[in-house]
Amino acid sequence: MNKLNIINDLAKEKNLTIKDSEKIVSTIVEEISKSLVLGERVEFRGFGIFFVKSRKKRIARNPKTGELINIKAKRLPQFRIAKHFFEKINR
Repeated sequence: MNKLNIINDLAKEKNLTIKDSEKIVSTIVEEISKSLVLGERVEFRGFGIFFVKSRKKRIARNPKTGELINIKAKRLPQFRIAKHFFEKINR
């Protein structure tokens, strides 16, 4: 399933136009993105939590050449599935 499938399903299920459905889905994605950029977590009860995890800078080795390289600190988006949802898909 992709974004277009979600837009079409939402439009059919809630009797909306494709344009309105697209605005709703895009707004949700934008708001989640904005919150993650600010370092906030986004929680959907019964579904899961989106959050940002920070990784420190480090020195690694290029496996091809064996050369040491510096890796900058970075922030990565993460998702933790809700226990109830996990149990539901693993019945």
